[in-house]
Amino acid sequence: MFFPWQKNRKKERIFLNKNNNDLIKELKEKGIDKNILDAMRKVARELFVNEVSSRYAYENIALPVECEQTISQPYVVAYMIDCLKLKKTDKILEVGTGTGYQTAIISYLCQKIYTIEIFAKLFNQAKINIGKLGIKNVIHKLGNGVNGWGEKILFDAIIVSAASEKIPLKLLQNLKSHGKLIIPIKYSLENQKLKLVKKTGENSFEQKELFDVKFVPLLDKNIEH
Repeated sequence: MFFPWQKNRKKERIFLNKNNNDLIKELKEKGIDKNILDAMRKVARELFVNEVSSRYAYENIALPVECEQTISQPYVVAYMIDCLKLKKTDKILEVGTGTGYQTAIISYLCQKIYTIEIFAKLFNQAKINIGKLGIKNVIHKLGNGVNGWGEKILFDAIIVSAASEKIPLKLLQNLKSHGKLIIPIKYSLENQKLKLVKKTGENSFEQKELFDVKFVPLLDKNIEH
């Protein structure tokens, strides 16, 4: 993956001097729902990236964060949320908090969001970032997201921010009847696709493939301190 500062100066100029309004306008033209755009207006993306990346915060591109992870492309974030058709009464599970950008956006669209992060450094950073925005409906957990929330809580929707070779069974078990799950599926080294899953019965699911994406891998291991 290449980032803007790795390109030559002449090409780099096209990435500069954009703000959140420019980004919102771009996403609106791509058909993103108004409620999601309104939530994104409340979230300053530069809070969630490092100083080097902050000048590119409102570009529609992924950016690097700590622990060799990334903050996803805003369009992909918005599109994934849009697919879930969230309601203000919903309880949401997010796997892969990162620095908390997507978490913050979702918090304005639901009743409560439960979010899991495997890297302690990102877990702590996200809690600070969410706190700066005064958001009160986020429950953070340091742990392995492959195992789901780990308690008897069912969610209206689950969003996974890392690519897995298969849909983790425990996430499906965390899903309410008629709930939705969206996850990047890795088919090969260079082939990942978004998949939308809807629970139609106690043990039955509908699945739909969406489009090609590029995510960091979903880690199934002990917490990284």
